[in-house]
Amino acid sequence: MVKLSKDVLQILFKPLSKKVIRRLVSGWGFGIFENLDIDEIINILDGRELVVAKFLELLLLYDMNLALKFGLWSVYSYSNSIRNIDVKDLENSLNGILKKNSYKSFLNIYEISKNKEYYIVYSYEDKPMLIEQWGFKYNVVNRLARVRSILDVEKKTLLIDAESEKEGEKFKRALEKALKTKFQPDTFPPYVLQEFAEKDTVKKVAFACDSQFSGVEGIKKITLEGNNVFGAIKGLRARQDIDFRKVGPLIEAETPKLYISSEGKLVFRDQKTKDQVLKKLREATEAEKES
Repeated sequence: MVKLSKDVLQILFKPLSKKVIRRLVSGWGFGIFENLDIDEIINILDGRELVVAKFLELLLLYDMNLALKFGLWSVYSYSNSIRNIDVKDLENSLNGILKKNSYKSFLNIYEISKNKEYYIVYSYEDKPMLIEQWGFKYNVVNRLARVRSILDVEKKTLLIDAESEKEGEKFKRALEKALKTKFQPDTFPPYVLQEFAEKDTVKKVAFACDSQFSGVEGIKKITLEGNNVFGAIKGLRARQDIDFRKVGPLIEAETPKLYISSEGKLVFRDQKTKDQVLKKLREATEAEKES
């Protein structure tokens, strides 16, 4: 059992929405919290004891929200249908596949919405590292590294954030084997990047310097950074007759809410932005198929 404390709950609840918190704690067996504020919920839960498995669900949600803000996600899609997933069966299957090649690893899966969306965390023992303790004393630590993924069955989308590209690929192959499907990497056409970049203040953009557009060789990419890059580009075009858009297509854009690249790499600042980007990606993919 885990004894809940007000201070810990305030930290773990902070990145979560009210809707997610109410849905989560309603399954803990301490009453119905549908119409209560978060502070009221915390006061009721303070000092209560919760089984470890339920507390782990909260930790996974907290971890996922941090990963959304700081992880670099690769986007994959698949075509065949995946039927209802039994979380325990999938967990056992993946653990069996992944442990064949790892000395020490474990995996957790949590259903994060009623729309067949799953958060999967694969933790494995990384290479040993030296940690300095006092003066010249060192300790060898086998740190745990992670591969985080979000599988959305309804949208047929998989997101992967891996500390190691090799481990991320190994995890993807294991998931393909367990679900009997094939994940294909997604890329974003320049107009999708442009659409999201124009909705917010742009801090950074990159254009591919294609010799077919620019007429010169020797530069692969031009990157611009600032407080309002698109506004500055318009100013340069009007005042100095400099138009960076002519050198080639947009391949990277970063706003306060989102980083997006044409290679299918994403950093989200919140769940709403994630859903918007993936919806737009699906629309673009369907439009390409029809054309």
